[in-house]
Amino acid sequence: MKTTPASTRNKADQQTPIRIGFLLIDGFSSLCITSMTGPFRSANRELGYDAFSWDFLSTDDEPITASDGISILTTLSSKSAQHFDYFFTCAGMQSDPPNRSALNATLHRFSRHSDVFGALCIGSFMLARAGFLDGYDFTLHWENQPAFSEEFPELEVSPNLYVMDRDRWTGSGGLSSMDIALHIIAERHGAGIANAVGNQYQIDRIRSASVGQRPYSLNQYETLPKPVQTAIHTMIANMETPLSIPEIAQSANKTVRSLERLFAKHLASSPARYYRTLRLEKVRQLLWHTNLSILEIALMTGFPSPSHLSRLYQTEFGIKPSEDRKDRAAL
Repeated sequence: MKTTPASTRNKADQQTPIRIGFLLIDGFSSLCITSMTGPFRSANRELGYDAFSWDFLSTDDEPITASDGISILTTLSSKSAQHFDYFFTCAGMQSDPPNRSALNATLHRFSRHSDVFGALCIGSFMLARAGFLDGYDFTLHWENQPAFSEEFPELEVSPNLYVMDRDRWTGSGGLSSMDIALHIIAERHGAGIANAVGNQYQIDRIRSASVGQRPYSLNQYETLPKPVQTAIHTMIANMETPLSIPEIAQSANKTVRSLERLFAKHLASSPARYYRTLRLEKVRQLLWHTNLSILEIALMTGFPSPSHLSRLYQTEFGIKPSEDRKDRAAL
């Protein structure tokens, strides 16, 4: 998208704020929204005028409640024909909200009036059902990717924090929304303003779109030795038909004994135990976010039978898979 450098913007430009629209779905992530609107507010303060403005919408024009109970009033009708520079659908707890026809009509209306049209967190579900992701690279929160892939096997989800493919921008949720906002600010008003805004939020860098999400138990991933990172990446890529530990070691260009020493030192685990934990975490995702049977989930994660899976799952999480799914559904 072509933009004008901040240094060449005239006073007339200052009277026309960049407009951002948010279509909120009940149960949306309030963190996604505040992580994006906060930087825009700070940018306005840094610049000394309202360079950015934003509106909140819902499909029925009623207030929308976030997953944490915060309620937001709409500021614009869903029947509006207002132009937006950026428009995002934000969802959090509901991947398939009711009244799909009204939702699709709203999406199509604003897609025609927006330069960039995208989604935050799990809003990509809504865009995919309405056909807006065909032929595009995109992402969504890692926790919901298995369920998405089950519903849309023809679409390939990016593992990255956010994706900007032509006029289709998608973010994985949480603080990745701030990365997108800072990218917009930098694009529109220069890196200096974006960095100044980032400093207000104790952000030491704007993460690029090439940075991947960190699914499963990968908190320490970036600090791990490269052979361990490679081994973990190979494990994640081979869930349905698990590889042997010698094969994992070979992918990392290490002997089995050497890889075991590295895992023990840096993860307090063996490669086999860590691999099993990753697979069980994927089982939990599928239990929580799909309607697949325990048998189907066992087959997708490389466990020989539902009973075998159930025993390991209860040992790992202290609860049977069926009970965990029931408890999750009650939340």
